[in-house]
Amino acid sequence: MKFYALILLLSCSYIFSQEREYPITTAFPFLLISPDAIASGRGDIGGASSPDIFSQYWNSSKYVFSLQKSGIGMSYTPYLNKLSRDIFLANISYYRKGSRSAWGSSLRYFSIGEVQQTQLFGSEIYRLGSFLPSEWLLDLSYNLKLSEYYSMGITARYLHSNLRLPTEEKATAQGIAFDISGYYTSEKHLVGNHFGSYSLGLQISNIGSKIKYEDLGQSFFLPTNLKLSGSYTLSVDSENDISLLVELNKLLVPSDTQKHKKTDFLEGIFTSFTDAPNGFLEEIREITWALGFEYTYLQQWSLRTGYFYQHKNKGDKKYLTIGTGFSVPHWQLDFSYLFSTAQTVNPLSNSLRISLQYTF
Repeated sequence: MKFYALILLLSCSYIFSQEREYPITTAFPFLLISPDAIASGRGDIGGASSPDIFSQYWNSSKYVFSLQKSGIGMSYTPYLNKLSRDIFLANISYYRKGSRSAWGSSLRYFSIGEVQQTQLFGSEIYRLGSFLPSEWLLDLSYNLKLSEYYSMGITARYLHSNLRLPTEEKATAQGIAFDISGYYTSEKHLVGNHFGSYSLGLQISNIGSKIKYEDLGQSFFLPTNLKLSGSYTLSVDSENDISLLVELNKLLVPSDTQKHKKTDFLEGIFTSFTDAPNGFLEEIREITWALGFEYTYLQQWSLRTGYFYQHKNKGDKKYLTIGTGFSVPHWQLDFSYLFSTAQTVNPLSNSLRISLQYTF
């Protein structure tokens, strides 16, 4: 196996347990990393929250309900920051809204860090140079308001993986994927002496053909994901708002990808609901859930927190997040921080994420 294959295995998504392993390996695992500090501050929840510039990742159909006509945002997420300073996820997002529709686009770049290439001659090790393996994507969404309270969106995404040594001649892996999303937001209603509203979100992301890595001799599923989201916002008064959010996610990928090497991606999506070796209980364990809370004062300052849970047999990602954001006319700056509560290592543990937005 060539060296780039080792990098792929390091970056791929694994689901395991101490009792028995059920690894789920996908191509482009960085597609599942939250790219912004807003949603990550409330437990990585963003499918039914209020629209923001980074909705392209969570649910692009929210864009049509944005209060501003257009905006651009940048974010930075360190990864394995205890191991290296040059492993990170960077993101740029943009949207523009019309009367009933909105366009959105984003560019995400995942750097796996600098790798030193060496070769052994006799008893001597010679440095041949260094290279920067990476993966990136560019996507574009179109979103349409179908009624006063409901919208849908579709996203097309180009994926590119460059994990090979610079001396290799074969082409790098690439692919195309799509998202389908929907968003419903209610009108405000009285709750005692206050006004409240709720929102619901649905997204199926990263739908696309399997990605083939020639040196591994097989193809890998994309991390196709089903997201169901809900949120409720209560306006305590003219200055203070609080929001409660919940989100469920399930990978639409077969539990045992080794048994489905010849299964195409569409069959894999439907198989993913019934193929767990231990039956229905294991299928339920493949669902992750998250709870989030957000407090906003005068639409200028926000305080966020959230909790994300994944079963110990399915990855054991359990973490608490906190975040805050500050805004002035046209500008908004957000931060979030993650505390792992699991016994296994979380590559995002103790990471400070930063996002900056500009609306116009």
